[in-house]
Amino acid sequence: MNKAKLMLVWLLLFPIFLMAQDDEAALAQKKEDAKLANKLYNQSLEHYVNGKNIEAITALNKAIRLRPDYAPAYYNRSCIRLEMNEKQEALKDIRLAIELQPTAQNYSMMGYILLLDENYRDAFENLSLAIDADSKFEEAYYYRGCVLSAQKKYPEAINDFDRAVSLKADYALAYNERGYIHYLTESYETAKNDLTKAITFDQKMAIAYNNLGKVNEKLQDNEAAEEYYTAAVKIDGSLFEAYVNRGNLKYKKGLYESAVDDFAKALEVNPDYFEAYNNRGNAKYMSGDLPGAILDFTEAIAINQDYADAWLNRGIVKEMQRDNIGACTDWQKASELGNRDALKHLQSFCK
Repeated sequence: MNKAKLMLVWLLLFPIFLMAQDDEAALAQKKEDAKLANKLYNQSLEHYVNGKNIEAITALNKAIRLRPDYAPAYYNRSCIRLEMNEKQEALKDIRLAIELQPTAQNYSMMGYILLLDENYRDAFENLSLAIDADSKFEEAYYYRGCVLSAQKKYPEAINDFDRAVSLKADYALAYNERGYIHYLTESYETAKNDLTKAITFDQKMAIAYNNLGKVNEKLQDNEAAEEYYTAAVKIDGSLFEAYVNRGNLKYKKGLYESAVDDFAKALEVNPDYFEAYNNRGNAKYMSGDLPGAILDFTEAIAINQDYADAWLNRGIVKEMQRDNIGACTDWQKASELGNRDALKHLQSFCK
C-alpha cells in the first residue's frame, strides 16, 4: 500500500456552544477560551504546512487544554503524530476524536492507523463504520480495499477500489492499488491500464512507475520497463525496490557492472535488504569479481540466515575457488532450508 498524504481538518471558525445556565463571567471566559483555542488551532495548521510538526503539536496541545472537547484538534494531532511515527499516541488521539464526533473521517483515520499496524480485523471494522456514516466517503473505500488486499481478498478489494474511483475519478492511489492487484493476478493489460491512469492523475507517484515497470517486464517490453524504473528513482531516490528491479533487468541483459551499481544504490537506502546483497553478489560473480561476490552473499546470510539462495550461491563461488569443503557446507545448509538446486550440487560434488 502506498501511504496517502494525511489530510488535516482546516477550520477558519470553530462554533462556540455555551450552556444557558452558565453565569455571565463563565460565559465570557468560555468565549475567550474558544477564541484562543481557535487561534492556536489555526496556528498549528500554519506550522504544519511549513514542516514544523513539533510547533504544530505544541499549539494543538494548548488548544485542547482550553477546549477539551475540540474534536478536530484531536484528529489533526493524530495525523501529525502518525507522520512523526508516534503510532500509539496517534491512536489515542483518534479514539478521543471518535468519542466526541463519530464521523466518517474519524473512523477512516482510525482504520488507516490500524491498517499500518497490520490489525486488519479492527481496521476493516472501523472503515466499515466510516462507510456506514458516509457512503460517499471515497477515502474509506480506498483504505478498506487496502486492508482486503493485504489479506489477499482480491475480488473484494477490487470492489472497494471500484467504488473509490467511481466517487473520485482522479483517485490515483486507488488506480495504483487496483492495478497492482491485477498485476498479482496476472491480468497484465488491465494492470497497465490502471497504473497508466495512476501516473496520469499523479505524475509524481513513484511507486506507480515502479509497478508499471514490473507490468511491462511481464509483457516482454523490457525497454519500457527500464524507462519506468528510471522514472521512479528520479522521482523518489529512496525507492530502493525500483533500483533492485532495474538492476535485475540489467542483469538479465548481461550488463553486470551497471547492475552492481543499481544494487549498490538500493543498499545505500536500505542496508538490510538481503536480497539486494544476493543479487549484487550474482552480478559480481558474473563480472568476475569472486571475492566481492563472496562478501555480498555472506552479508545476505548475516542479515537472514534462512535465505537459502545466498547459501547456494556462496557455495557455487567457493567451489569456483576450489574451496570444496566450504562449498559443500554451504550447499548442505541451503538444502536443509529447502533449496532443491543445492541438493543437486551436493549429490554431484559432495559424495
